[in-house]
Amino acid sequence: MRLPKPILLSGALLATAARADEGPSAAPATVQLEPLRVTADLWETPLDRIAASVSAYGPETLAGGSVRHFGDLVDQIPNLTYTGGTSRPRYFQIRGVGENSQFEGETPDSSVRFLVDDLDFTGLGSVGSTFDVRQVEVLRGPQAGAFGANAAGGVVRLVTNEPTPYATGAVEGTVGTDGLREAGVAIGGPLLPGAPEKLMFRLAFNGHVGDGFRRNALLDADTNARDERAARLKLTWNPGASWRWDATVLVADADNGYDEFALDNNGRFTFSNEPGRDRQESRAGSLRGVYSGWQDVRFTTVTSATGTDSIYGYDADWTIGYPNDPDGPAGTQPGTYDDWFSDLRRDRRAYSQEFRLDSESEQDALGWIDRWTLGVYGSAIKENGRYTDPFTNMPIRYEGENAAIFGQVGHDFGAVDRLTVGLRGEWVASDSDFAPRFDDTLWGGKVAWEHDFTTDQSGFASVTRGYKAGGVAVDARLGANDPRTYATETLWNYELGLRSRFFDKQVANRLTAFWISRRDTQVRDSAGFGGNFYFYTDNGDDAEIFGLEDEATWLLPDFWSVTATLALMNSDLDRFALSNGVNIGGGRELANVPAYGYSLAVRRAPTRGLFGGVEFVARDRYYESNTHAEQRRAYQVANATLGYAWSDWSVTFWGRNLFDEEYDKRVFFFGNDAASGYAPTRYVSRADPRQFGVSAAYRF
Repeated sequence: MRLPKPILLSGALLATAARADEGPSAAPATVQLEPLRVTADLWETPLDRIAASVSAYGPETLAGGSVRHFGDLVDQIPNLTYTGGTSRPRYFQIRGVGENSQFEGETPDSSVRFLVDDLDFTGLGSVGSTFDVRQVEVLRGPQAGAFGANAAGGVVRLVTNEPTPYATGAVEGTVGTDGLREAGVAIGGPLLPGAPEKLMFRLAFNGHVGDGFRRNALLDADTNARDERAARLKLTWNPGASWRWDATVLVADADNGYDEFALDNNGRFTFSNEPGRDRQESRAGSLRGVYSGWQDVRFTTVTSATGTDSIYGYDADWTIGYPNDPDGPAGTQPGTYDDWFSDLRRDRRAYSQEFRLDSESEQDALGWIDRWTLGVYGSAIKENGRYTDPFTNMPIRYEGENAAIFGQVGHDFGAVDRLTVGLRGEWVASDSDFAPRFDDTLWGGKVAWEHDFTTDQSGFASVTRGYKAGGVAVDARLGANDPRTYATETLWNYELGLRSRFFDKQVANRLTAFWISRRDTQVRDSAGFGGNFYFYTDNGDDAEIFGLEDEATWLLPDFWSVTATLALMNSDLDRFALSNGVNIGGGRELANVPAYGYSLAVRRAPTRGLFGGVEFVARDRYYESNTHAEQRRAYQVANATLGYAWSDWSVTFWGRNLFDEEYDKRVFFFGNDAASGYAPTRYVSRADPRQFGVSAAYRF
C-alpha cells in the first residue's frame, strides 16, 4: 500500500499549521465539539448513544473540507458504495444492498432511501449539494421500523439549516480546475420583528458548473459538463404554544452532460458523435406539523410530494461508428450503428403522508412502557416515460402504492439496561403495462438491548427484520420466458455494538459487528449486446454478509481532531439460475462488497486563524455486478485543505485526489466494438481525477 505519501503530506501540513498558529500563551485547552444527534431514526438520539450503526458528519467536516456534494463524501463512509453511469452519484449500496442503475427496463423501487430533510429523492441523488447543509447522516442496515420497503439497505439523509429567530446567512464562492465555478447564498431570520420566534425563514440558492473531467475529441467540446442550480425555502411557524409547523420547498435543475465512455478506455477523451444528457428537474415540498397540546402525547403529521422530469441519454456506440458495417446488432441495417442513440425520458411523481403519536415522556410513559410511538404511513409513486433508440419507441408506466402501520416501545430495566422493540406491517402493490399486478403484505421490526458497562462505555445487541418488496417488470421487450414479476426479498440483520469514550471523553469510538442473512435475493439482469439491451429483475438464492465497522474520533487541543474509520466485509451469494433458465452465477462474493475500506483524517476546525487537514481514504476491489465477473480496482486517495479564518470570513485552498489515482466508478462487460466482432469487453468509467480549488465564505 502507498501509505508514505499521505502520511508525509499529513505531517508536513500539520506541522506547518501548528507552527503558524502557535503563540507565546499557555497551551490551549481541548475544545468539545457540539455532539451530533441522529434525526433519521424513529427516535432522535445522540450519535454516541444510538443502538445502531450510524455515521454522521457535521459542520466541521462539511464546511472545513472540500465537500461540496454528497458524492464527495461517499468514499469516507464505512461500507457505503455508489455506482456511476450518471453525471452525479445516484445509486447507492450499503453493506452490498442496493441497486446499480435504473435503465429503461428497471423500476424506481430502491433499497437505499435518499432524503433531503423530509423530501424523498431516492434514486435522484443529483440534488445532493451540501451547500447550507448542517449534517449528513447514514444509517446502515434495514430500517424497517421508520422507513419500510425502500430502506432494506439503509438510509442517507441530508439535514439542512433551520430557520432562526435572529438574522443568519452565508455567501460562498468557489473556483477550481476543470472549469469549476460555484456560488451560494443563504439568508434566514424572523419575518415578524416583534415576535421573532413566531414566523422564521431560511432561503438558500446555489449553482455549480464544471467541465465534467472529460473532453470530446471528435466534437472538440466539453460534452460531460455539469450545470446545476437549486433553491430552497424553509419556513417555521409557531402560531401558539401547542403547534409548530415546518414547511420546505425545493426547486432543482441539473442540466448535465453524460459522455464518459470510450472504446479504448482512455479515461479522459471520448469520441461520441451524439453525446448524452443527464438532466433532472425537480420540484418538491413538505409540511411537518407537531402538536403538543395534549397531556403526555405529541402528535406529528408529515406530508411530502416530489415531482421530477428527467432525460437520460447516451451515444450507445461511443464513437462515430463503422459505416456500412454488416455485423451490427440484430435488426440493424448496414451503416446505421453509428447512429445508435439511447434516449430515456421519465416523469416521476411521488406522494407520502405520515401520522404518528409519541409519548412526551421517556420515563413511565405508559406503565411498564417508558417510551412509545405509534404511526401510520401511506405513499404512492407514478412514473411515466418513453424510451427510444433507432428501432424502439417504448412507453413506460409504473405505479406503486404503500400503506403501513408501525410502532415502537422502550423499557428501562433499572439504570443501565434498556430494551427497544419495534414492529411495522406494510402492504405494497405495483402495476405496469407489461406484467400482472403485484401485491404483498410484509412485516419487519427490531429488537435491541442496550447495557451501560460504565458511564463512558455501553454496548448493544439487536436483531432487525427488513424487506425489499417484490414488484413488476416494465420492459415491453421481455421474451416469453423472462420474469414478469419478482418476489419480496427478506433480510435478517444481527448487530453487536460497543460505544466507548476515553481520556475525559476526548476519544470516542463506535464499533459494530454485523451479519446479514438475505433470502430470495433480488438480482437485476439484462440481455443483448451493443446498444440493444432489455432489462428485468428476478430472485436468486440466499446470500450472507458479515462485517465490522469502526469509527474513532480523538479531540485534540485548539480545535484539532483525528478521525479514523475501518470497514470490513465478507459475503457469499449461493449459486442460482433465474426463472428464464439463464444460469448467471453465484457461488462467490456479492457485488458492491469490498473486503476492506478505511480512512484517516487530521483536521483543525475552521475557527479563528489557520485551519485545514489531510484525509486519506482507501477501499478494496469488488465486483461491479452479480451478473458478470468484472471488478472495480482497489484505490487509495488523498485529499487536503488549508485555510484561514478571521471575523466572519474564511478562505480555503483544497485539493482532491492529490496523486491523481486512477480508479473506477462504473464497469460494464459486453460487446460494443464492431472491429472486434462485438466480443464481450471490459469498459470503465474513471472516477474524478485530481482537482484543485479555492473557496471563500462569509457567514454571519
